Amino acid sequence: MNKFKMYGILLVIAMLAFTASNCNKANKTLVDIGDDKITLGEFEKQYLKTVGSLDSAKNKSIDEKKQFLNLYINFRLKVKDARERGLLNNPDIQKDVEEYKRNFAPTYLVDKEIVSTKVKELYEKRKDEVRASHILINLPENASPQDSILAYQKADSVIAKLKAGEDFGEVALQYSMDRTVKSNRGDLYYFTAGMTVPEFEDAVYELSVGDYSKKPVRTMFGLHIIKLTDRKPRTESVKISHILIQDKRDSIGNVIDSVGTYQKALDVYNKAKGGDSFESLVQQFSEDAGSKVQNGDLGNVERRRLAQPIDSAAFTMGVGDVAGPIRSPYGWHIVKKFGEKKVGTLEKEFETIKNEFKKTKAYKDEYAKFVETLKGKYSYKIIPEGIAFLKGKFDSVKTISDYNLDSLFTPQDKETILASYDGGQVKLIDVINHLNINRDYARMGLTEQTITSIINSSAESPILNKKAKDSNIEKDDEYIASITDYENGLLVFRIDQDELWSKVKVNDADLTTYYESNKSKYTKTDSTGKPVMKTLDESKAEISNELQQLKYKDSEKAYLDALRAKYPITIHEDILAEAFKE
Repeated sequence: MNKFKMYGILLVIAMLAFTASNCNKANKTLVDIGDDKITLGEFEKQYLKTVGSLDSAKNKSIDEKKQFLNLYINFRLKVKDARERGLLNNPDIQKDVEEYKRNFAPTYLVDKEIVSTKVKELYEKRKDEVRASHILINLPENASPQDSILAYQKADSVIAKLKAGEDFGEVALQYSMDRTVKSNRGDLYYFTAGMTVPEFEDAVYELSVGDYSKKPVRTMFGLHIIKLTDRKPRTESVKISHILIQDKRDSIGNVIDSVGTYQKALDVYNKAKGGDSFESLVQQFSEDAGSKVQNGDLGNVERRRLAQPIDSAAFTMGVGDVAGPIRSPYGWHIVKKFGEKKVGTLEKEFETIKNEFKKTKAYKDEYAKFVETLKGKYSYKIIPEGIAFLKGKFDSVKTISDYNLDSLFTPQDKETILASYDGGQVKLIDVINHLNINRDYARMGLTEQTITSIINSSAESPILNKKAKDSNIEKDDEYIASITDYENGLLVFRIDQDELWSKVKVNDADLTTYYESNKSKYTKTDSTGKPVMKTLDESKAEISNELQQLKYKDSEKAYLDALRAKYPITIHEDILAEAFKE
């Protein structure tokens, strides 16, 4: 067998083994609750929601993990009890669940159809960082044909100069309309995917290092000629400390004794390079009061968060290295690198990238394109009579905020059909409900164009729900898990409200007894500023709240103790010790 083919087979086997081991780890039983189980994977997922990041989770002590686990066991006990007693069939809960599904299904569908793919593409790009320069030719998005022709002609002349061998920076100084060009000669420094507009980003990542775009790249900012000057694996963040030797300035802010300041910084740098304790040098010499109390620690810093000279050194030097003196607008810095964080796996980075992507114009454009495609597929159309009806009800110089929509329209009016699509309709009541949530139109004049836009916006959710139903997303494991989580939350809320808080009763005798035992806790200051004891009447609200909390805890403990007797709990502490271990 070809040795390369054999290597490929072995690699696949190794990857399958790694995947299987991680799946097996996640599926290990951490807790037995009667005949139910909490897996290690479930625990890790829930714990991450609480602590926010994998790094935080890894740094938590075993006692902190046990504390959370016990709270989660209590939650699961309540859920188990509620489900076995059929509380999920309660009409109010079912109504809430159905409403949640209507609101959640479109979001889930869009994440599945659009966002997941884009996140994976962004993740692959974000493994690298790029450094690029550009020459900008201004061209507004709504430019006239003549202005567009002139802009493209200018861009073509720039490209011709580059083809002739002229220096990119010099050509940028001559032609670029970027306001920063005089200071950076077109250099945009290092960045990664998701930090600029998609058209620019796509063009940069398609270039080879040293190459430039042979055609102008159109973005919302104008026309760009782009040169890729570097591309390399990305470091997500670095952990650094620094010592700042500040510039000495006169009364009007001019720098004085720059040679003396630099020499002092150089002396400190040599001491650090010579092996002196960096923390000790910080305390002796650093003039940055903010970081000095942390021994100079600036924490985990991402790219482009520091002055460029410091940033450049921090992301170039090795862990444990010292760099300096480095000039910044504040003075001279001596920097030591204590660690760095590489890009995590897709699983670890997914939510962060997703949240960032959904804030971008690129997401809005993709979403709009997706919705328009569905409207075409489902033969969506606005009913002209509906537009005419609303125009007759609204004054075009007024806005939505000027009206009380619920009282403006009769129940019969609210059934007016404003738009239709295959298998569904958009009624006035749907528009009113949409406007109660979406405030984008609150201050817009009610012209025919605005009314049409409102109806189109109101149609998005029902059309996405239709697509979700056609796609059978209710059978997706992730969708089912999300709905189950929501149901569980409702069930626990109902248990807490109806069966625990309802048992909490505080009477006057309770208040008096508690006050007499704890009166020293309730004080105020008199007119002279001295602390004096509050009376019972003055303390009643505070005491009542404290007593309610205490009685709730007692009620909850009795309830949970009964459930633990009914559903024996076994915690596998050896499995807990594996939590968040690679």
